[in-house]
Amino acid sequence: MKYIFLSLLLLNILYGLWQLQSRPADSRAPAADSSPVVVATPGEPAPDEAAMRPRSVAAALCVNLGRFETMSEAEQLRQRLLALDVASVVRPREVISGTDYWLVMPVVGGERHAVIQLSALQEQGIDSFLITRGEMAGQLSLGVFSREDYAQLRQEQLRELGHEVRLHALSKKQQQFVVEVGSSARRLVDQAMLSRLRVDFPSLQHQYQPCTGVANDTRIP
Repeated sequence: MKYIFLSLLLLNILYGLWQLQSRPADSRAPAADSSPVVVATPGEPAPDEAAMRPRSVAAALCVNLGRFETMSEAEQLRQRLLALDVASVVRPREVISGTDYWLVMPVVGGERHAVIQLSALQEQGIDSFLITRGEMAGQLSLGVFSREDYAQLRQEQLRELGHEVRLHALSKKQQQFVVEVGSSARRLVDQAMLSRLRVDFPSLQHQYQPCTGVANDTRIP
């Protein structure tokens, strides 16, 4: 009787193993999805895919009108724009108006030697003076010329007299003024308005530039 019970138990175990092996493949648990899942906070809409993309940021553009030699001329234009409901502001601009050419004689030995050399040049009838300020202080100036060829000619003449001088190009800077129209009102300054303004301001120019003192974190309107 004992052997009969053990035989039946063994048959049940073998039958159970056979049923496990014969199950269909699709009954197995599905694999986890590897694609990212965006979870929305309760009460908030799910983020849109386009909204999650980084946006390119461009600098706001203003239009500069000018340039004017005096602030009063620029102020006249600002008042004219104000009458047309166009807000603007007058801003100074430093521009290079030309180049001068400076003949300079270097001096070694300090101010005492510079004064001695200056006296010797003046005794020869050579116009010169001691430079007392700037990066070339303590050296001697032998003339400033508006044209480079004139400066080079004088340099050769001085070299023939035994004086070694150097030629320095100096940029001449001049302050001018422009009227800056902000980005919010820039579209109001169209070709029709510019044509009307040039009746009273014949030399008026316009140029689009990034707005002064405005952080570049807004889109161009």
